Amino acid sequence: MICRSLFLLTLFILLPLTLRAQTDSVVQAPRSVNEGTMVSLGSRYVKNTYLSDVGYDGVGIGVINERMRIINDRWSRQRTFRIDLASIRNPAGTSSGYAAFIDYSYSLHRRLETSVDGLRLLVGGTGRYLLGTAYRSQGGNNPAVLHAEGDLGLSAAILYGFDLGRRRYPVTVRWQANLPLVGVFFSPHYGQSYYEIFTLGHRAGIVRLGSLHNRFALRSLLTADVPVGPWTMRIGYEADVYQSHTNGIRTHYFGNSILLGVAKEFIPFSGKRVRHNKAFRSAYY
Repeated sequence: MICRSLFLLTLFILLPLTLRAQTDSVVQAPRSVNEGTMVSLGSRYVKNTYLSDVGYDGVGIGVINERMRIINDRWSRQRTFRIDLASIRNPAGTSSGYAAFIDYSYSLHRRLETSVDGLRLLVGGTGRYLLGTAYRSQGGNNPAVLHAEGDLGLSAAILYGFDLGRRRYPVTVRWQANLPLVGVFFSPHYGQSYYEIFTLGHRAGIVRLGSLHNRFALRSLLTADVPVGPWTMRIGYEADVYQSHTNGIRTHYFGNSILLGVAKEFIPFSGKRVRHNKAFRSAYY
């Protein structure tokens, strides 16, 4: 009777400690950072009526680096940095030019679990800073235009991880879209030279409020993470649309790109080892 009582007392004391240890192990599981670096290659279309009423098209190449990490059980953050360069020509082939853009975005997402195994929804906000230029060889007194803006908007993503085939080959598919809603951007007046702006100080009205009434921008991408040996390859497609009209100037930018790169976790596990290792809390897999 005494032995039975001691056994029950010991079980009563140790059971909560065991459950607490299990809970702590989950809470303290390392929050790995998912990083992907991709090269983009595709078509570009640039039209800025400050330079020409004719649109220029060509080929662009860029580099995209993105990182995603869990903040807590409900939120994750994402940071994306990209560089894009394009060589462009007018339809007649009589004038050429280039376009170059650098942008950085930071997003916070609310993570929504679903009843479908492996399916997660991410909804939140994003902030973006963009700096770029477009140049054409026959531009007269105004051969180049500066593009600079900062904005806030919406961001949404769908992540779906599944095992493919009998060998349980892990694949993660992601669709994501960012839509700027409000911000400020730089725009000279039509026909105004940069000498007037930066030397003579004629700066009235060159910083404009941007919203859906005078600017529309949408960037969406579809990617798939596929483990190949010790690597996780990230392949996909990206569509980029930008239009604005202010100060007598209309701007159009369209890009379509194929993406190819490598993804990894900062606590360096990749491929199958990440998907099937529950000790690490990935924001992506």
